Amino acid sequence: MYKTYELVCNLPARIAAKRIGGLLSKEGVDYTATDLSISSVRTPIAVFWWIQPKLYSRNNRVGLNPFVFVSGVDLRFMEGENGLTRVTVRVNRFRTLLWVVSYITCSGFAAVAMPELWGAIALIAGVACAAWLGIVEFLGGYLIKKEIADRLTGC
Repeated sequence: MYKTYELVCNLPARIAAKRIGGLLSKEGVDYTATDLSISSVRTPIAVFWWIQPKLYSRNNRVGLNPFVFVSGVDLRFMEGENGLTRVTVRVNRFRTLLWVVSYITCSGFAAVAMPELWGAIALIAGVACAAWLGIVEFLGGYLIKKEIADRLTGC
């Protein structure tokens, strides 16, 4: 359910925290911040895909706001030697699992109408794999890590 990433950047910890705070604010994430940590309080929820602007983002090539798909983000900043800052990103991906379950459920309803059992099994398995890779691994993992790393120029 949780995924942890480690990033290293050349910025001082306080400046790195301000940049990440700006990113989270821009993406609609409510958070609390201390000197060397940021914890999300609420991430945006998009129910009506086509009319809610908080689902979309211009911070990545995909055009989706990855923070809509996760339950929370915690960041810790540790200053190291030589002016390097270590950023620990912990992503709570419980909401991504709910998305995957909803896709599998919908494919199960479609599979009931299929005449062949193996075709129905293949449909459900294919949707499950695509949802896991697309939502959990890409949107709930890689894309969040990339947006944070991009915000910390010099990483």
